[in-house]
Amino acid sequence: MTDDVGTPDAIGPRVADLVRGLAERAALSRGQAYRLRLAADEIATNIIVHGYGGVGRVEVCGGVDGDRVWVRTEDCAPPFDPRGHDVTALLATDPAERPLGGFGLHVAMAGLDEFHYEHVDGRNRNTMVVCRRSVEHGGGPA
Repeated sequence: MTDDVGTPDAIGPRVADLVRGLAERAALSRGQAYRLRLAADEIATNIIVHGYGGVGRVEVCGGVDGDRVWVRTEDCAPPFDPRGHDVTALLATDPAERPLGGFGLHVAMAGLDEFHYEHVDGRNRNTMVVCRRSVEHGGGPA
């Protein structure tokens, strides 16, 4: 399944539908489905808001391969590897003094079993994976 979305308001429902279908097909637990949806929604929304500045094309697809359930986003926004997002400075700042936001990528990616980033042919490719056999996960209940 592939879908193109272009605004922050459009991305959430599309990601939710995709993950819901994958979760049913793969018999994911509620926790596994939640973690995959959280990560996919955060990545896709950040691409539109921060990568494109509000509107832009994001291709979203997913599948089930053995014990792995995955969602992939592809876009032509400027290159950005979410693995490099560092929250250390935010954590060192007094909560009352912190700006809003900044933790979404960290929280979302912590709930995944695998995350892969590539920049190929001028396109960002983010692949988020939850493993069906995962019994426990540091990011929340399986």
